[in-house]
Amino acid sequence: MTSFEKAFFHSKDTYVHPTALIGPNVHLAAGVKIGPYAIITGTVSVDEGTRIYPHATIGFPAESVGTRIPHGIISIGKNCEIREFVTVHASKYPNGETRIGDNAYIMNYCHVSHDVILENNVIMINNVQLGGHTYVEHHAFLMANSATHQFSRIGQYTSLAPFSGIRQDLPPFCMFNGTPAGFAGLNSVGLRRAGFSSSNLQALKKVTTLFYQQKISFDALQEIIMNDASLSTDLCVQAFITFIKQSQRGVSRKSTINSSVSFEAGI
Repeated sequence: MTSFEKAFFHSKDTYVHPTALIGPNVHLAAGVKIGPYAIITGTVSVDEGTRIYPHATIGFPAESVGTRIPHGIISIGKNCEIREFVTVHASKYPNGETRIGDNAYIMNYCHVSHDVILENNVIMINNVQLGGHTYVEHHAFLMANSATHQFSRIGQYTSLAPFSGIRQDLPPFCMFNGTPAGFAGLNSVGLRRAGFSSSNLQALKKVTTLFYQQKISFDALQEIIMNDASLSTDLCVQAFITFIKQSQRGVSRKSTINSSVSFEAGI
């Protein structure tokens, strides 16, 4: 076992490889690992236990015409895995923030653009590309080569299929695929693994069937929910409805449920 392997994989101490470049305004908490040729610049904090692998670059200026220096701050949470060649860009604004929550798993060649927010427990498979200001809620699962339009929002426990692209917001608890991405059913596998009850899944199935397949209006959907106690008291249904109400870009109403394309969320 080399000294690098021992320090990077088998030690609980903070470690920075000699070839890595770390700026003066970068704060590394206990147990952080920085691999060979990684570069971290700007104002960045990396919390306990996070590992940043070789050739990752964090803190460079936003990819926006006229932005020449990094602005704002970048916050990276605890116990994240940021793999080879990942890029995480600084904000466009002096008081802005790009933030990655705890327990993120970000695979190689993914891009986290300026002012992106990832809540806790987000998984991004190889080469996911997030446009500026994308907001990803907790436990979302973004598969390989998927991409988001700037200012898009992805709901909790939602999965986006490989090679899919989104232009509008994706409500929670669902699966989406295609370009632009359409509804492909509930994320049933992920929800069961996370401990959601059968009644949660039944309530969500009813609501998403009405919304995506029967295409009833949002006002009519809210009225149905209000008059059905099994729906109005379900916390998942409430989260689904609240997400749609708060959407700034509008939510995708496209459905691919009857197409030949299918996928299963999970790794």
